[in-house]
Amino acid sequence: MHEPILSGPMDHPLLGRVVGVDFSPKKVCSYDCVYCGVGMNTTRKTLEREMFLPVDALVDAIDRFTGEHEVPDTFFLTGSGEPMLYAGFGETAVRLQDRYPSAAQTVYTNGSLLGDPLVRREIARCDPIQGNLDGAEEASFLRLSRPHRDTSIADRIEGFKALKRELDGQQLWLHGVFVKGFNDGGDELRALGDALAEIGPDLFIVRTTGRVIEGLCEPVGAGFRAFVDDVWADLAIPLKFNLPEPQG
Repeated sequence: MHEPILSGPMDHPLLGRVVGVDFSPKKVCSYDCVYCGVGMNTTRKTLEREMFLPVDALVDAIDRFTGEHEVPDTFFLTGSGEPMLYAGFGETAVRLQDRYPSAAQTVYTNGSLLGDPLVRREIARCDPIQGNLDGAEEASFLRLSRPHRDTSIADRIEGFKALKRELDGQQLWLHGVFVKGFNDGGDELRALGDALAEIGPDLFIVRTTGRVIEGLCEPVGAGFRAFVDDVWADLAIPLKFNLPEPQG
């Protein structure tokens, strides 16, 4: 049986005191992103949901952890891959709401399974729901995300649109991870801006890669923020930047 990994509590500027709950084997995912923070582990790409471990075992591990530390402001339900591939996600979210009503739950999904109404219902237990959307063009999506063959950027965008329509007050925050030479050009940004306008997230967080492999995966420069501000001058979505500060 796969053993869960819990981490924290740690301070987060938007989520308060956070405990990370990692329930996935490395790396079971629908994508194999070039910037993946899990590193060079071989990715088992799949779109099939699996019961990586019993929900009882996961909840028991969380109970032990909070007993030794504290009940956090937020449980960050994640995995060393795509968290919605865990078939026990929905039940876990319900159980945690019942046991820890003062704690919020958040998740970070790539959106590849949001075409499934059941997945959307399960993920809607979280608030905020955090998702990843690095672009809106198929060519850059294939290069950057290296997805399962049965996924597409169009399906991913439609999944986020469907989720947003069905939410009842929950916040949807989307993140874009921008990598030099992949998705940082004007055409890519304009296409992504059009997609964001259709989805209507409550926040978009502009980030760059923390994983650096020379010639393959390099961060955007400090001037990228000004470029984004210029290209997205008319985008009516709140932006938060997590980028290198300009030097000098």
